[in-house]
Amino acid sequence: MPKKITPKQYAVLLYEITKDLRKTEVKEKIFKFVRFLAKNNHLSLIDKIIGEFKAYTKKQEGIQEVELVSARPIGIEIRQRLISILNRKSKIELKEKIDPGLLGGMVIKIGNTMIDGSIRRRLSILSDKLK
Repeated sequence: MPKKITPKQYAVLLYEITKDLRKTEVKEKIFKFVRFLAKNNHLSLIDKIIGEFKAYTKKQEGIQEVELVSARPIGIEIRQRLISILNRKSKIELKEKIDPGLLGGMVIKIGNTMIDGSIRRRLSILSDKLK
């Protein structure tokens, strides 16, 4: 019995067969790839394959996801300055989330590292010191 191919394996395959091609060639390869998935009754995996493909592509291109959580949307100027600072270490993709519970400040998550500059955190520290 043949081994089951995982969405990640499909994603790696798709990346490898398209990485050095022109746009017109990529479209053709993707069309053939989708036909291959259909032939093998794996079209139901397409959403997972796309997710794995995006993650694999970012990894191959050295792009690191950075999550910024703030109480309110940050301005364009602050966003650009933050991206400029973080891009010095590696290429980043900034994803923003809003959490009104922070009160102010921001929390930045880079891989396994979290920088908590929120007012909620500062108040928590102050409260612990006053006990």
